[in-house]
Amino acid sequence: MLLENGTDTCSCPKINCERHGKCAECLEHHRSHKKYPPYCKRAGRTKSKKENPPD
Repeated sequence: MLLENGTDTCSCPKINCERHGKCAECLEHHRSHKKYPPYCKRAGRTKSKKENPPD
């Protein structure tokens, strides 16, 4: 099953969150209760800093 980030693993660093890996619940929560989009929908947040070093 592919998640919103295009992989089968949730990219959010908040692994203790009750919505971790549950895209539909997470997207709804951020739409209703949060100022910012979920981690996987933020620009430039699909890879960790270690995988994408600065030039």
